[in-house]
Amino acid sequence: MHNPFPHGNPVLPPHFHNRTRDLRRLASRITTGQSTAIVGESRTGKTSLLEYLRTRETRQKLYGDSAPCWYFSYLDWQTGQQLTQAQFWTQALEELHADIIAPNGDHSRIAQAYQLCQENHFGSFVLEKLIAQIQQAGYRLILLLDEFDALVQKDSQLNSAEFFGGLRSIATRSRGALVLVTASRQPLSALNKATQEFNRTGSPYFNFLDELVLEPFSDRAVAKLLGLGKERFTANDRRFLARVGGGHPYLLQVAAAALWEAYSDEKEAEKRHAITRSKLHKTASKVIEDTWRLWSPEMRKAFMAVALDHDEMYGLDRHVLDVPTLLEELPDLTPELDALESQGYIQQAPNTQSGWRVRPEAFVWWLNEELIRAVRNPGGFETWIQTQEWGSLLKKGQRDQLEKAGRGLREFFKEGIGGFLKGVG
Repeated sequence: MHNPFPHGNPVLPPHFHNRTRDLRRLASRITTGQSTAIVGESRTGKTSLLEYLRTRETRQKLYGDSAPCWYFSYLDWQTGQQLTQAQFWTQALEELHADIIAPNGDHSRIAQAYQLCQENHFGSFVLEKLIAQIQQAGYRLILLLDEFDALVQKDSQLNSAEFFGGLRSIATRSRGALVLVTASRQPLSALNKATQEFNRTGSPYFNFLDELVLEPFSDRAVAKLLGLGKERFTANDRRFLARVGGGHPYLLQVAAAALWEAYSDEKEAEKRHAITRSKLHKTASKVIEDTWRLWSPEMRKAFMAVALDHDEMYGLDRHVLDVPTLLEELPDLTPELDALESQGYIQQAPNTQSGWRVRPEAFVWWLNEELIRAVRNPGGFETWIQTQEWGSLLKKGQRDQLEKAGRGLREFFKEGIGGFLKGVG
């Protein structure tokens, strides 16, 4: 039997699980001609969601009989930052052009409006006339813009008032003929702030988008996903996978895939779990590192404090480490704690000193390794503190306790966290 837990590339519709409520909301908004911004952390299924929305085999199910008159255009801004406005719209309209413009030559009104756009480098004024013709002909263009954050980077050619203002104006006045579904890690408030220099007195450029935040998988959704393991996974396996992956879709998929394969090579449950831990740590470290990098200094500080109060901060002597000192400012970080909880990285735990615990255990392994690296070389810890932008956020006592934690972990993990995980049951 094939491994039912694919990961790495966007998940194809047959393997797409959960997110039913999000799909229903997105399909409803597309059907009524409204635009949406999908917001979620790295590897939480944003691209898979966009692919599901546009795949031909799902359109009838999602949109009904209107779907044949709709054109879905997917653009990934990780590779499209250097497009000009003309190049962007040429790509966005490529399928529609091939289907309804090119076959009719220059005789239809849509074809004439498209030619006018080409002659004027797809300026907003002529583009609005083209979209109006598309609407009158009964068609709809749905733009699926992945990695939308990249669009507001300084080196993006489309990071301009002309493009953003035109996009908002055309979408809001198109009577549903132009619908946008964007996917980004940053919320709309951050994108609006990033483009504020172009529009200091007017309405934010992205206020026509409704924000849909991808939440972590609930316990029920986790159970549904792990249920694909059927008879191969025991109840203990499912508890183990839920603990190491939390509600993070990618971490769960990686861990479940690794455990599935481990069954082919290892008979003992403890050894299978050790193999799974090791593979998950190697595969997921880059994703976790990227997530950590994009957090604010305050968010990192809040997570670190919770993690150091975590049972799985292996090797820390709880009698030597002064956890209360590290937690004394936690009440001031309530907004960050709430954000971490909503994103599925921590959960409430009344039996801990902090009142919280890390939800995906894999994050704790990565943080262990970070602290060990920080104290490995002379001066390395201070450099690491500055990299986290914690210079003014940590008191001396907190800094000392954090360094003590790193040195304690280094002493315990003499062969590194990776070697340790291979031996953990």
